[in-house]
Amino acid sequence: MIARWMIVGFVLWIIVAVTFRFVGGEVFLPGQDGVTWMFMILPVSMLVITYLLLIVLKVEQTDRAEAASIMAVPGLLIGIYQINSFRVVFPDIDPSLASSFASLMYACYAAVIIAGLVASRLTRV
Repeated sequence: MIARWMIVGFVLWIIVAVTFRFVGGEVFLPGQDGVTWMFMILPVSMLVITYLLLIVLKVEQTDRAEAASIMAVPGLLIGIYQINSFRVVFPDIDPSLASSFASLMYACYAAVIIAGLVASRLTRV
């Protein structure tokens, strides 16, 4: 089970990274508008996506928290490289947003783990 969720997590976080690579410069902008909206939208989106993945893939209720936690691990590992090489990985995003991006990604990792905890505690969906 661990390998399966590591692969799912890796694919999920690569999709997020590639999306930021190609459209991040248009939506993740300096100032309150771009950063604030991303902090309101992306973690909630990741929570919903994770929750739906756990339900659609029919993960046992008792295994959902573990599966979601394992899904977050590849993101943490990919995030290390993204943060360390921010200008190279995201050339279209203002370099001053590197710390905001790091905070946003960690909020998303937390949202994935919270989705697993919530999904494991709900008895009926």
